Amino acid sequence: MYANTRLWFGCSLALAFTALSGCTLDKKDDGADAFREAVPQSESVALSGPDSKGSSSTAAAGPSRRTLASAPLPYAKWYGFTREMRDGVNHVTGDVLFGVWKVIQTAPTTVGKDTAIWGPWLGDGLAAARYRFRIERVGLDEYDYVLEGHPKASTSDSDFRAVLSGHGYGKLHVKHGQGQFSIDLDVAKALDPFGHETDSGSVTISHDLPHDFAENLGALPRTITAAVTPAGDAHYTVESIAKQDFTGSIRVDAHVDIDDAKNTQLEDVVIESRWAKTGAGRADIAIAGGDLPSSIAMVDAVECWGNDFQQSYYNDSVGFAPTAGVASACVYDSK
Repeated sequence: MYANTRLWFGCSLALAFTALSGCTLDKKDDGADAFREAVPQSESVALSGPDSKGSSSTAAAGPSRRTLASAPLPYAKWYGFTREMRDGVNHVTGDVLFGVWKVIQTAPTTVGKDTAIWGPWLGDGLAAARYRFRIERVGLDEYDYVLEGHPKASTSDSDFRAVLSGHGYGKLHVKHGQGQFSIDLDVAKALDPFGHETDSGSVTISHDLPHDFAENLGALPRTITAAVTPAGDAHYTVESIAKQDFTGSIRVDAHVDIDDAKNTQLEDVVIESRWAKTGAGRADIAIAGGDLPSSIAMVDAVECWGNDFQQSYYNDSVGFAPTAGVASACVYDSK
């Protein structure tokens, strides 16, 4: 899902955003600041995690048995998997929200007491759809927002369909920093089949950010949860918690096919990763169901990595791969 999403979803909508921002007036004194406060920037809602350059390129669709049993990789295998899954979500949400923020920093096409609208606009002469971004006040310092499009030939507002829809709060609200938004890739594909040929499903982000998140994009603590539902029965959620002391955790709950061929049964996979301020961390992994033999109810595995993100310890309950390193090398002792 994510390789295609990165390539198509961000690019096609980015062209439309660029066209709008290039022909819209400066936002100064336009009366829309209260509406803008409800929409998070992409940096604020990015899933956090330990980082390094040149990480594993493990596929975001799910872990494979080769992840457990292959020869050692330059970086810890489950660190690489967790980072790739996190990066896949961040690419989708980052591309869209970056474009949205570029648009709403310009003056709205129309602004009233309870609504601000940017657009509608076309990316260029070859664009298949026309888009607009709309923010509506639904309560005291409380807002709904939506990026929606309709076919280029349409002239009816009733044909608009939501690609992104969300809910947030203004600065004066006690819940400022909390909210959620969803990206509907099926609608994006229906509006532009060529631009989203292999996209499907949806991504829903829930965020709980510090009150000053708009002024301080790196403000902590923050909790971000992403629910991903591609086409078919596969699905997964990723919860990222970044703490004020720069430690953090990611929990992945997935129902995916862990076979490399991706044409067999779906397994249930849970990964709980934690990391220290230095980036050193530990992942506890559990796999059940699917193609596991009936004699194996559950596979439990532990992997730890050091400050250099290289594996310092590995062990699993069924011998998929030999034990490596020593448990005392783990920055965290237990699950």
